[in-house]
Amino acid sequence: MSLPKTPSTPLNSASTSESKKLVSVAKEGTRGLPELKEKKNMVDRSKPLPTSLLNEFIPKEVLLSLTYAANAGPCPENLLPPKKIKTPKARSSRPMWPTWQKPISTKKCKKLARHGDMFFLLLRDISFLYDVKYTKGQTREKAVCPPHLARSLQSHDGVIVPHKPKTLTDTLIPEEFHIVSSTGVSGLECYDDKYTTLLTDSENRLLLFPSMKPNKRVEVAQLNDVMDTMLERAGVENQEYTGPTKMHKLLHILKKEQTIYNTIFHELIRQVSVDCADRGELLSKIRERYVQMLDQIARQMIDFYKDLVTQRVMDQRILEELYNFKHVIEELTRELCLVRAHDVKLTKETEKAHKDLAQALLDAEKNAKMVEEYHDLYTLQRERMENDMKQLMAERDIWSSATYELALKVIERNRVILARRLYLNEKGWNKYTKHLIILLSNKDTEDLALLQKLTQKWRNLVNKFKQEVEEMEESTRETLKIVEKGLTKWQESFNEKDILSPNNGNVFDSVILDFKQWQKMLNEKKEEFTGDVLLSKYDTLKIIKHLQENWTDIGLGIFNRHKSLEGEMPSERQYMEEIIKNIQKLYKEYEIRINGDNGYSKILPILISSLDFCSFKLENLEFPDTPLEEWREIDEKINEMKLQLDLLLNLTGIVPQHIDVDSISVLQAYIFNMIQQWLLKIGNEINNGNIELQRHV
Repeated sequence: MSLPKTPSTPLNSASTSESKKLVSVAKEGTRGLPELKEKKNMVDRSKPLPTSLLNEFIPKEVLLSLTYAANAGPCPENLLPPKKIKTPKARSSRPMWPTWQKPISTKKCKKLARHGDMFFLLLRDISFLYDVKYTKGQTREKAVCPPHLARSLQSHDGVIVPHKPKTLTDTLIPEEFHIVSSTGVSGLECYDDKYTTLLTDSENRLLLFPSMKPNKRVEVAQLNDVMDTMLERAGVENQEYTGPTKMHKLLHILKKEQTIYNTIFHELIRQVSVDCADRGELLSKIRERYVQMLDQIARQMIDFYKDLVTQRVMDQRILEELYNFKHVIEELTRELCLVRAHDVKLTKETEKAHKDLAQALLDAEKNAKMVEEYHDLYTLQRERMENDMKQLMAERDIWSSATYELALKVIERNRVILARRLYLNEKGWNKYTKHLIILLSNKDTEDLALLQKLTQKWRNLVNKFKQEVEEMEESTRETLKIVEKGLTKWQESFNEKDILSPNNGNVFDSVILDFKQWQKMLNEKKEEFTGDVLLSKYDTLKIIKHLQENWTDIGLGIFNRHKSLEGEMPSERQYMEEIIKNIQKLYKEYEIRINGDNGYSKILPILISSLDFCSFKLENLEFPDTPLEEWREIDEKINEMKLQLDLLLNLTGIVPQHIDVDSISVLQAYIFNMIQQWLLKIGNEINNGNIELQRHV
């Protein structure tokens, strides 16, 4: 706080009585000032000056004071006369307050005069105690606000704390509470020189509150009223404010009270310093120490609060970790329960399987012992039968040799020539028959190998031919789907109302191009059922038939060599005839599919002619003026073509007259299986026939 600096005049031998006289003279002069406000003493500048004043010069300062003395408020600086700094020889103004007359007191109060706002600045803003920042309507928690570096001297609630430096009394009390006295013109300072009467500073003299001489109780009462008014305006007693947190609500009130109490305390120190500078300096020092103590407490509080917030964050993280750990424990416990239940189930199943396995082992051991006993019994029986067979064969050989020797002796003794010849012929025929059996066996083996080779080649050709037919049919199916999809798209476009709008352009050109392209694609597919492609398919089918006839003839030759003694063919001949019947059926279906007799050769030309008809109609129509009957006819043709396309798609890969029978793939697999079984039966028949011939021989 800076008190107004008044020029200090050194007093050489001034006594206390003289000082009192000067004060009384000053008071009398002050009481006489209001008389200057009377209009009779005012100079009317609108009228011409009297002749007595024309010859004398009136100073400009005096005229300004006399003219504007009625305005008791402070005079603007631009209207004040320039001050002349002179040492007055005689002065009639009031003396200065004793506090500023002594150099020692002046030196002690320099601190107050030079640092007028020091006390206010020592009171630190308590906004740094906020534990929650509130910016733009959002609450940000878990953040400690740092101390504010810039402190404002004006509160946020309308309590006016002036920022501009005071030029009158250096007080912090808002100007709206100042009390100014309108007592007339200011006092004069007279000097010995001519025309040196100057005005004094009217602001310090006319300002009653805050006063430069606060030596009355009324000053304190007025200051108390000012404090009550400021507290009432600030709304300290009003508890309706709600902030983001309780700390915001508390600090909102404390900041207002801090500003008000600081202003009042500043004024009290100023008033005490006027009466006694030492007491004011002591109060200032005590307040400074007190502010430092509060600042240390606040800093300690913020450190404690930072630690508290850190601890809260750590506690929250620990709680989160505990919650996560608890959740993990619950999950692991649940999984452990499931694992235990599964383990119990597996244990039961394992025990059951172990019991079953033990029982199976016991049964297996019993069965093994039983099998071993049967095997021993079989071995004994076989050895006994082999011994019997050997004995019988030995007896047979003995009897045969004995009979043969006996017959030879009888033939030699009785000279039976015919029996001898029969015996020799029997031996020759026996050798010849064995040779024929060997030749027959070799021929059958060769024919069986050739038969297997030819049937395998035939199956390969049939599979290849089937793949070619299916590829051709799949290509035809894709072409039909493209045409059907295009017809559906254009039919939907024709049904739209704005398709024939002139803004869309002539759409008939695109439709005609698509129709001609589809017609070309269908003509190519039609050529596959009538041209060189069909001839090449027939040639492949003829090769397959010729190969089938070859292995059929070989099979018949084998059957002719293995007739029964009654001249009957083997049963495999009938099986072969059934195979040939199914093969002929397969050939017929393939012929129908490659030449289009399943419906392609009839429906496909009709479809092509319908596309040609639609193209011709669209070429002759005028865009966009098209008769409704023409549109209906084209739409009916498109529906008819869609039905034909659906029928062709359903006919692809099948034969209508054999719909209820198995498909070609199933029939072909069935024929291949029959051929395999037939070959096995032929091999068995060859072996059985050779054994039977050797038995007869």
